[in-house]
Amino acid sequence: MPTPRSPFILPLVLFACTERPLGDTDGSTAGPSTGDAPPATGTNTDAPGTATLPTTGAPPQPTTATTVDPGGTTAIDPGGTTAIDPGTTTVLDPSDSTVDPSGTTTVDPQAKFDVFDPGPTSGLFGCTLEAPAGTMVSGSSTIGPFAAQRAWFGFSGFGEEPFMPVLMFVSPAADPASELQNKNGSSGPILWGDVSTDPFREGGWIGTWPVFASVFAEGMLGDVARPDAVVIDELAGNWTEHDPADPPRLVGSLQGGIAGPFDAVFCDKLNVFIIPE
Repeated sequence: MPTPRSPFILPLVLFACTERPLGDTDGSTAGPSTGDAPPATGTNTDAPGTATLPTTGAPPQPTTATTVDPGGTTAIDPGGTTAIDPGTTTVLDPSDSTVDPSGTTTVDPQAKFDVFDPGPTSGLFGCTLEAPAGTMVSGSSTIGPFAAQRAWFGFSGFGEEPFMPVLMFVSPAADPASELQNKNGSSGPILWGDVSTDPFREGGWIGTWPVFASVFAEGMLGDVARPDAVVIDELAGNWTEHDPADPPRLVGSLQGGIAGPFDAVFCDKLNVFIIPE
């Protein structure tokens, strides 16, 4: 049967395991001197091989502290969960209308357009119903005689470039506003067709060119005696900027079954656009 041990042995063992203060000699049974500091708070005084178990309650959650620069202008939602690096500074340009401090992207309501310098065809828009004097063309067609003292021109556009001139001659019986819109001769006889010139920016329209024109009157289509040609002598008026008092004009003459001089004023209702593929 084992001999019972004294209950004071365990405290002595624990005491022997503690670190001896400097200056004590081996075998001394005296405690630490009164000048020694007490052990640091949190020093584990349990016996070797033992561990202190945590309590059964939920561990305390660490407190997250958010540091906000009091001099900053960026508002931070205290209820947000997104971590913000306090060392990162975002500078917003207050003149930039596309940046909203609330985080919503907005669109500038005032659209900005590039401004182009006036070019050689910047005045080619608008429509003047008052035709200048100087047009005196007449001749015959398969549906009868034709004569006109008023003329307009437009162009067929290849992409965004003026390609070839389009000419319309309106008889005294026809209404210019109606015919420039409809181009069908419903209000009276007209002569309308295309001039086969070089592209405008590849030499211009000055010269003598073939023309393919027909007479339209009350739903009927009449051919003009061939061969036909148009002579363009001058690009008159203001072509570089829009000027209602001096609109662009083509000055020249017709040759063929219907012939005579003309002074045609620009009207963009006659423009025909060709979309390149």
